[in-house]
Amino acid sequence: MKIIIAGGSGFLGKCLQKYFIVKGHELIILSRRPAINTEIYWDGEHLGNWTSQLDGADALINLSGKSVDCRYTLKNRKMILDSRIKSTKVLQKAIEMTKNPPGIWLNTSSATIYVHSESTLMTEKNGVTGDDFSMDICKQWEEQFFEKVTPVVRKVTLRTSIVLGREGGAFSKMKAISLIGLGGKQGSGNQMMSWIHYLDLQSG
Repeated sequence: MKIIIAGGSGFLGKCLQKYFIVKGHELIILSRRPAINTEIYWDGEHLGNWTSQLDGADALINLSGKSVDCRYTLKNRKMILDSRIKSTKVLQKAIEMTKNPPGIWLNTSSATIYVHSESTLMTEKNGVTGDDFSMDICKQWEEQFFEKVTPVVRKVTLRTSIVLGREGGAFSKMKAISLIGLGGKQGSGNQMMSWIHYLDLQSG
């Protein structure tokens, strides 16, 4: 299979790359800083030479978006939203121009679309969405993704929770905090954290 990963140079992208390479799939990574011949430049906003890679590809995975591991200043909030909306929008444009588009398009979202609850399991069927910054980001992101119907392309949004692995992502940050003595319980300590191991993400 030929798989296109947009924004595939981060922690999640690298995890998926390793998995697909072992499986023998052809990978093309759309990156702002291409370093090897399987990486192609894109800025996550404008059409470019990368669009030709979608023609004949089997799957498109969009992981693009500014990291939320930052201070929520007005500037960062805008960048978090814009990077998700604009990348999704330009991928839609590229697919509409492609003669043989990918059969499936996976677009990341987040389980933070659901309200906080310590007693109710939030699922796709009964999950309750709210109206804070993170939830609104997710809702606008998914609305943009499903705004247009592309009959030959199956669209799937991935409401993933925190992905944990030793090689990066949130775990390395939590470990660093613990090592300097700041890893104690927060609040009551009864609250739970939704998470998924990177190996489960690969096989899921």
